[in-house]
Amino acid sequence: MEQGDTKVLMVRQPIFNDKLKIVAYQLRYKHSEQAEHSLFDSDSEGSNLLINTFTSLCQDGKLGRVPLLLPFPNHMLSDDEPLMLPQRGLVIEISPDIEVTDTVINHVKELRKNDYRVALDGFALQSNLLPLVKLVNIVKVDFAHVSKKKIEPLVKMLLKAGITPLAENVDDFETLKFCRTAGFKLFQGKFISRPTKVLGREVPGNSAALLRLLAQLQKSDITPQEIEELIIMDAKLSFKILRVVNSAAYQLTSPITSMHQAIVLLGHNQLRKWATLITLASSDDKPEELSRNFLARGRMCELVAQSAGMGQEESAFMVGMISQLDILLDVEMDTLLEQIPLEDEIKDAISNNRGPLGELLKAVIAFEESDWLEVEKFQLGKEFFDVAYRHSLHWADQALEALGSEDTEGSE
Repeated sequence: MEQGDTKVLMVRQPIFNDKLKIVAYQLRYKHSEQAEHSLFDSDSEGSNLLINTFTSLCQDGKLGRVPLLLPFPNHMLSDDEPLMLPQRGLVIEISPDIEVTDTVINHVKELRKNDYRVALDGFALQSNLLPLVKLVNIVKVDFAHVSKKKIEPLVKMLLKAGITPLAENVDDFETLKFCRTAGFKLFQGKFISRPTKVLGREVPGNSAALLRLLAQLQKSDITPQEIEELIIMDAKLSFKILRVVNSAAYQLTSPITSMHQAIVLLGHNQLRKWATLITLASSDDKPEELSRNFLARGRMCELVAQSAGMGQEESAFMVGMISQLDILLDVEMDTLLEQIPLEDEIKDAISNNRGPLGELLKAVIAFEESDWLEVEKFQLGKEFFDVAYRHSLHWADQALEALGSEDTEGSE
């Protein structure tokens, strides 16, 4: 998003319910006066961007929208300026470092009176924030700064008061399990993009079949005919390839009904990309957000590589996609990479962040995690990352929608 000559970098991070379905997104943005002006002016391009880009979601094959938690500048709660943003689709988030004054309390009361939803960020039992706790809809408990002994009583107190407790800084699945048991209703953190490492674990049977197919698809000398034979042997893969080709993304005048037609339309590289994508997205025991993550990361790596003039777009896509394969299969990355015939440069980029592709992957992950200082180390304008990120989110949702849910397979 652009305001004058200043780029505002923004990234969204998911908020889950106890079934690991996304129920909202958290917006992270690079703080500056220009950022705040762009984000909170309802007539600006920025506000439209927030609503149209950062709240969209494809879940279970259907596109929809979820609320956006928007961090609110402290000064905007310390004056009497009216809020020029729509109530629907937004949750106003208050920073824990705010000075709680009568003016702030009255402003929050006015927000609630006008049907805005309000969340308090970073609550760790600070006594000065207690007056705000009573006024908000959601309290985000800073799990990193509250002892486990105090978590359960705090959650019970919030629930009794009709306030939704959200556990933040949930960085692994063990912590997620604890937070579920403690009674939290919402969860936010890096657990979705962190592998559960089981040292020495062998690749399970169903995953081994996936890896064999993936390995065949990555062979540099594979022919379109060989790809067709691999796809035809897998009924689900065949169905989904045809579904993708016939989706709105390709705007065909007549439907494609055979794999040979699909191969002619897509071409060798696109067919291999989609087959790889569908193979990785076929895991039924993982949250859908994981599929969205590796789709968006692969596409973003591809776009940034293109903008940087690296000339390795296909390799960059593969680096982004496969960089989360260990999370998908719960097996160490080194073990997985031994079984896939990728170029050494790609393996080194994924394992060690080395080489141009490794630096690219490192920068894209830094952007995902709103580590703006790390992003700036990459020799490419920040605006390219911003544009690539927004495009990748849209592309990932389109891809998930095209793949659809298994419930519709029988009616196709």
